[in-house]
Amino acid sequence: MNVLKSALFLLALLLSCILQAQDYKFIPDNQRLLSEEEVKTTEIIITPDVLLFNENGKILPMSQLELMANPDYTPLFYVDQSKSLKSVIFKRKRALDNIVTRNPEADFVDGEKALDFLVTDLDGNSFKLSDLKGKVVVINFWFTKCGPCVQEMPELNQLTEDFKDKDVKFLAITFNKKELIEQFIEDTTFDFTLIPNANDVITMYRVQSYPTSIVINKEGEIIAKEIGYRTNIKTVLTEAINAVL
Repeated sequence: MNVLKSALFLLALLLSCILQAQDYKFIPDNQRLLSEEEVKTTEIIITPDVLLFNENGKILPMSQLELMANPDYTPLFYVDQSKSLKSVIFKRKRALDNIVTRNPEADFVDGEKALDFLVTDLDGNSFKLSDLKGKVVVINFWFTKCGPCVQEMPELNQLTEDFKDKDVKFLAITFNKKELIEQFIEDTTFDFTLIPNANDVITMYRVQSYPTSIVINKEGEIIAKEIGYRTNIKTVLTEAINAVL
């Protein structure tokens, strides 16, 4: 009888996980929802490669981890076969609209001057932002273990192709060391000018969420900021660039 009860309990638990997972089609099939009991006994570590979602499937920036402490939300944790955390959905507990507060990192003032910096790319070439006046500059802040950053790279690569004959400079800025970036691009194509070991620029621009994209016009003014992963990042950046070319 005890064996039968245990089997029925496990079956009910499995069906509950499956039914809940089916509500969120954007979660890959190879991920499963941790039960409440599993959450209590599992060490939850949210690394930068874990994807955060709202209930509509929109990927949220890492700054939205603050929702973990928000009583209006319940985090749902999804793991892979090795029980490694891969996705978190922030589910509202009450029937409120699903609007996530705008990330303050995306705020800027019209006509705001981009802070000047001097960086060196993988090939040893130096770039000073103020020397790029007369060009539109697109900066992407990223790092190798950032899943959303890697996801948007094909779109960003298409962007560089579209503007290859225009006065546009694409810079990819990261805190990763040169050696790690060189290993990364052996398997992954990223056509921006890659700037390693640029903690000073990241601190200067107060970047906390990845990826972050900034568009700077020919006069050195910030005209667009996009925080977090977007499936239409190419369209959004294209519109911003074309508006100031």
